[in-house]
Amino acid sequence: MWRHWLLCLAFAFGLANASQPGPPQLVLHGTITTQSGEHPALFTLMCTTGSGGALSLQLAVVRDTAPDFPFDAFEGPNAPASQLPSATLQVGKQSFSPVPVTGWISGDDPDMFVFGIATTLRRRNAVTDFVAALGKPGVTIIWAQNANNMQTPPLAAEFVLDAVQSHALQRIAAPCLPRGP
Repeated sequence: MWRHWLLCLAFAFGLANASQPGPPQLVLHGTITTQSGEHPALFTLMCTTGSGGALSLQLAVVRDTAPDFPFDAFEGPNAPASQLPSATLQVGKQSFSPVPVTGWISGDDPDMFVFGIATTLRRRNAVTDFVAALGKPGVTIIWAQNANNMQTPPLAAEFVLDAVQSHALQRIAAPCLPRGP
């Protein structure tokens, strides 16, 4: 059943993005595990260059997959939860320091909630280290989104890269990553 949802979600997301020109991006389809089981999730990587450019990561989930998760605490630029490091990113067995996220309700689908991380161009930090580690096909990406409270279990999203996706991520992210060692 969830595979059907994932296909519908992917189709709708693709149509919405196809008509809007924007920065280079790649969308990966994966699963998010909650107390109610596995559900579809989307991971997006974008790189915008120039004045105000950023390397951006997004995790999109259907809110009903985790009805007890405090999505509202992350919504908006001044949301209380957005001030705390709450997302832990992992590539294979390599984990990176937790980072803060903001969130919003998708403009394309009011049932979708998007967690977002953005970092300044070419500045080395946990986000750019994570993206730089995405260069191998077959690697698994995990985005663990904590609720910042002890009562709510984290959301765990998993994505597996194939060779084409791995190459595309490298190409798209390259202008945003730090240069040199």
